[in-house]
Amino acid sequence: MIDPKQPKYRSVGTVLTAGVANTIYTCPPNQVAKVGLLFIANSGSGNKTVSIQWYDSVTTTLYHIVGGYVISAYNYLKLDGSYLILNANDYLVATPEAGSTMDATVSVEEYFNPLTGR
Repeated sequence: MIDPKQPKYRSVGTVLTAGVANTIYTCPPNQVAKVGLLFIANSGSGNKTVSIQWYDSVTTTLYHIVGGYVISAYNYLKLDGSYLILNANDYLVATPEAGSTMDATVSVEEYFNPLTGR
C-alpha cells in the first residue's frame, strides 16, 4: 500500500518542438511538487536559445525563470541547487529557438495534498 505521506519521485522527459512553447511538467491535482532538477539539452550542432517559464494557476500568470539563455552545440543547461514549489495545475514551459533540437528533463518530488485539488 502506498503511504500518502511519502513523496512520489518522478522524472519526466520531453522532446521539445522548436519555436513554440512546450509544457514540460504539470503538477497533478491534489499534489504539491518540489522541482529539484531541470535539464535542457541542445542536441544540435549550433548554439540555440531557450526560455523557461513557470505558470502559476492561482494568479493565471507566466513568470520567466530563464529568458533567452544560449545553450552551445551539444551542451545543456542544468538548474539545480535550489528548488521551485508547484501547486496543483501549475506547470513549467520551455520555448526553444526555431530550428533547434532540444530535450527537457525535469525531476520532481510530488506530495499528496487534498486541499490543493484545483
